[in-house]
Amino acid sequence: MKQALLLFFLIVNTIGHAQNPTDFEVKIDTNVENANDPEEKEIIALWTAYLKSGEYENAETTHWDTSQYRIPDNFLWMVNIKTVRTRTPKVQCTILGIFPVENGHYAIKTSLAHLDENNTIVLEAILSVYAKKVNGKYLLINSSQYHKDIWQKKKVGNITYYIHPMHQFDEKDAIRMNVFNEEISKMFTTSPIPFDYFLSSYSREIVRLLGYDYMSKIYIPGQTGGVADIRNRSVYAGNNSAYYAHELVHIYTHELFPDADHFWLNEGFATYMGGSGGNELDWHIEKLKAYVLENPGLEISLQNLRGYIPNGEHHTEFRYVIGGLVCKKVFEKHGMQGIIDGLRTVDTDEDFFSFIKEKLGVSQENFSTYIKKIVIE
Repeated sequence: MKQALLLFFLIVNTIGHAQNPTDFEVKIDTNVENANDPEEKEIIALWTAYLKSGEYENAETTHWDTSQYRIPDNFLWMVNIKTVRTRTPKVQCTILGIFPVENGHYAIKTSLAHLDENNTIVLEAILSVYAKKVNGKYLLINSSQYHKDIWQKKKVGNITYYIHPMHQFDEKDAIRMNVFNEEISKMFTTSPIPFDYFLSSYSREIVRLLGYDYMSKIYIPGQTGGVADIRNRSVYAGNNSAYYAHELVHIYTHELFPDADHFWLNEGFATYMGGSGGNELDWHIEKLKAYVLENPGLEISLQNLRGYIPNGEHHTEFRYVIGGLVCKKVFEKHGMQGIIDGLRTVDTDEDFFSFIKEKLGVSQENFSTYIKKIVIE
C-alpha cells in the first residue's frame, strides 16, 4: 500500500498479542507540571480516551476533527496503533508534554516504549498530535493538518502543495507533476484526482511532519523517499522535488481498485510508471542486472526476497524493481488493459502467479529463472 519512506516505518510490532487491553495505561510524566490546568487536562483526557478506546480508522470518530481528513488517524499505522493496548511485551505509553502552539492549537508529545527480553527500555517512537477547539469542544488534529496553516501553500492544477520552510520550491517540477496527473488519469480513463502534496528536502522532515519526533530508523543512510496516504489523497515527499509520480500512482490504484493490493504488483506498477527513489525503472534494472551477474545463484522468492540490493547505495529495493519488470513485460504484451486486469484482481501470492502465468506464460516454478534471464538480456 505505501511506498517505502526508506523503511522508516518498518517498526510495526509482529509479536503475539496477549496483553489484556484493560491493563493498558496512559501515564503522565512528572515533568508535565500543567497536566491539571483546565485546558490541558481536558486535552489529555481526550487523547487518553482515544488511546484506551482501541478505535482506529473510524470515519465516524468523535475524538478527531474529520473536516479535512476522512481518516485523520491513518498516520498511526506506522506504530501499529490498533494493537498498542494488547501487544506483548507491554507498551508503556507516557505523555511527555502539552503546550500551546500556533493558531489556537495545543501540541501533545507522547512516547511509546517497552522492555525487551534483557529488561532494557526500548523507545519505539515519540508522537506529536495536536488539539484545537471546534464548535466549543476540543478535538484531536493530526500533525499534517496542523502544518497546513504553517507551511507555505501553492496550488498547481489539481495539486495543493504545502512546502517545508527550508525547501526551495520549483514550479517547473510542479507543472510536470500536474501533467503526469492528467496523463495517468487518461490511462485509467478517469478524471484527474485532486490531492495534497507535502514537500520537503529530506525524508526525516516528512517523518516529523507526519507526527513522529522520533522513530527507530529515522537516521538511516537513505534520505530520499516518501509515502502516499491513499485514504486521504495525500503525497508526502521527502525527495527534494515537487515531482513524485510513484506515490501518486498508489492513490490512483487504491481509488480504482481498492480490493486488490498485492505488494509486488502495486509497488512494481508504481515503479514502472514513476520510478523509485528519484530514478526510473531502467536505472534500477541495471542495478539488478549487476547483482544477478555477481550472484547467479540468487533465488527470487516472494516470501524471502526483500530489502535493498546490497551494493552500498541504498536505492534499489528488490521487490520494486522485479515487480516493475513484470509490469513492463505485461505492458509490452498486453498494453494498459493487461496491467488493469492485474490491479483489479491480484491480492494474494497465488493471484500474482496466476496473473503472470496468464499474461507472460511463466509458471511459479520458473519465475526466478525467468526474471534472471530477462534482466541480463
